[in-house]
Amino acid sequence: MSPMFILKDFISDSLSAANASDPVAALMDLLRETVGRADALLTALPETDADETLLHASEGLTIYDIKLPPGILYPPHNHRMPVVIGFYAGCETNLIYQVSADGALKQVDRLDFEAPTVTILERDVIHAITNFGDTPSRAIHYYLGDLLEVERDLWNPASGQKGPFDNDNYFGFATSNQ
Repeated sequence: MSPMFILKDFISDSLSAANASDPVAALMDLLRETVGRADALLTALPETDADETLLHASEGLTIYDIKLPPGILYPPHNHRMPVVIGFYAGCETNLIYQVSADGALKQVDRLDFEAPTVTILERDVIHAITNFGDTPSRAIHYYLGDLLEVERDLWNPASGQKGPFDNDNYFGFATSNQ
């Protein structure tokens, strides 16, 4: 990556990393470098009030810049592909679930992240996300596939019912994390 942060170069570098022999390791390395330059990254990203900004989507890689506001718990969902995440501002908590023999979700772990850090969620992870901090968290998400086209699952936190993922329900099922 060049000394000055240029978004189109970052996306090009990301696509090259996604095509490496070990794409997860290559993407994690690129994000480690990127989250260490949060101020430069923020100036290069498009200015928007949206919580999720799509930066790139293709068959092999989807890139989002995600702002997670404090105080909201988003419902359990999966991605059906590995996700490499680089947190560059704030903090985020992931509640990790497994499906029990009777089909119910059971929380099995809690992962707390504080910027700057890079992590991976494996292909089969089911998680809910929240921000217990006072300011929005910010992170670049690499989905190793076309997130816009894959069929995913979403669980209604009130009923525990699993259904197909859609953004309206994802945001509609969000609750306070208090």
